[in-house]
Amino acid sequence: MRAGLLALALLLSAGSATATRSAATPLTAEALLAATVPPETMQEVAGGSWWPNPPAFDTVVFQSDPQPKITTGVTFEELGGDSTIVTTLYAFRSNEQSLHFLLYAELVGPPVDERNPMVGDRRAFFHTTLPDGRPATRLYFTRGRVGVAIEVNGQSWSAGKIARIAGPIDHGVEGLLAGKLEPPRIPAGDLARLPAPGAAPGPLLGTATLPLEAWATVDRDGTPRQIRDGLARRGAKLLFRRYLRRGSPTDVVETTLFAFPSAGAASGWLRPFVAGVESRPGALPAGDTGPQAAYRHGRDNYELRFAAGRFVGDVFCYAPFVQEPSAACEQAVRTVAERWYAQLSHAK
Repeated sequence: MRAGLLALALLLSAGSATATRSAATPLTAEALLAATVPPETMQEVAGGSWWPNPPAFDTVVFQSDPQPKITTGVTFEELGGDSTIVTTLYAFRSNEQSLHFLLYAELVGPPVDERNPMVGDRRAFFHTTLPDGRPATRLYFTRGRVGVAIEVNGQSWSAGKIARIAGPIDHGVEGLLAGKLEPPRIPAGDLARLPAPGAAPGPLLGTATLPLEAWATVDRDGTPRQIRDGLARRGAKLLFRRYLRRGSPTDVVETTLFAFPSAGAASGWLRPFVAGVESRPGALPAGDTGPQAAYRHGRDNYELRFAAGRFVGDVFCYAPFVQEPSAACEQAVRTVAERWYAQLSHAK
């Protein structure tokens, strides 16, 4: 009797464990990011030097039909060139919506190959031309309710070459849908240094650790290698978060935390930014963000950067899909920065 009950209990336990393992990973922005290719893979396949931008958590901000539930993309820039590769994952509400995404992608002039490369449930591969005359390569495919877009701008790739990018992404999406892949866990202590809920400028879109190269591609106060090397020499670690600005369907606010080993390293890295802002037009009042801070408006964005102990906080507002951000960005950035500065002033 006891042996029979034990066998039944083991069977039920095994069945429960199997069910738990097969449960799909929630398709969050961070989960979709985990399914894309790492920079090392992009470098190997594309050749040369390709550095990623910070992730584009474009949920809600990205407007399309059908409208995805979650959207995450990464743009890779070719250092020393003018080509880009954009990988974007869309989590739709149903398999039918992801199919509509693919069918809309096929409504182009060039011939579409629906057979190659063999990735996903269905696919559409074609070559086209950019408005400036340069070549471009497009691959769209679906896996369940996830749609994937890979856009190579400035280069013509074969189906076999783009498959070396698409294959790992497809495998990652399969892992999410099977519950075998999860986004990396960020330590709670690190997350606690990002803006507290009371300081948030609106709905949270996504959070990720950043490689130094990702910041270097968007910081225009030096060459990418200069920016990357300067952060590396000072031992910086970066944590990134994007929000939708409250009350706006187009403005996003990005907060980047730079954690340095010492206050000296933090202030040393910030000093050239402050000097540059103060010496050029476009400087704005930085508010209550401490003695080491600067705020500028330019390049279709608002950016405030400050130091608090061994940390530097950067608050940045812009509109990814329209030409100009709202003027309301100015106060939104200042308010976030002031509250975040007060919070980091007590952090260790």
